[in-house]
Amino acid sequence: MAGNIRRFFSNVICGTIPNRDTRRRVRVVLNSDMASHLRFIRRDLGVPLHNVRTFVGYLARSLLISVNNKYIYKFPLRRDNSDDLALREKRIVDALTPLSPIGIPPIDILAYNGRLVRKYDFVNGVQLRKCTPSWIRENQDVIASQLARFIYVVGCVNPPEIADLKTLPNAQPGYRYGWTQGDIYDNFLIDIKTKQIVAVIDWEDAYFGDFTTVFTKDQDPIAHEFMSRVLSEYDRLYYKTDCNQ
Repeated sequence: MAGNIRRFFSNVICGTIPNRDTRRRVRVVLNSDMASHLRFIRRDLGVPLHNVRTFVGYLARSLLISVNNKYIYKFPLRRDNSDDLALREKRIVDALTPLSPIGIPPIDILAYNGRLVRKYDFVNGVQLRKCTPSWIRENQDVIASQLARFIYVVGCVNPPEIADLKTLPNAQPGYRYGWTQGDIYDNFLIDIKTKQIVAVIDWEDAYFGDFTTVFTKDQDPIAHEFMSRVLSEYDRLYYKTDCNQ
């Protein structure tokens, strides 16, 4: 009954919101049992909650709750295989973190109402897409060089503990081929003051394979310009020191 009432009021409120993306985010939050989620987080942390913020994951597949500027909890919404994805992501992060030149937030896996919830360390940083085009162009060389080195290093490693997660277990790293986060442009965070990339987040869709599309998939002019610069730097690194040498 409570769920039906929540959905009714959600439909009423969302009917007044013209923007589709905003409407989707609001609907996810309203239809979620936020009180239960927050009680679960409070029990896990054992301290009062403050600075609570909510975010909706890609395609409304998850609800993320940030608390105390220290942790982010990711509650699954729509994917039937969300538990498998959570365990897979943790394995990849645990294997790649010691090898990565840029920080990857650690993951804890928690049981909640028969599902698995992911708990990440909160990282204080800004997505590049949220910066102005002029700021990006002014600082793109220093940021692109960091991202290219990250893509190169992670693409060259081949940890045996996650070899079974590769589509082809015996495949070896190569040019634009290896482990990759998969959607890098929107998933690295920058310290605006230092111009340093402080973390690469969201490894749910990471894979081992051809990662050419990470440089070309975004057609936004600024993103395309920036990732072209990253690709040039990646090529320079790769041909200077081949993965297989």
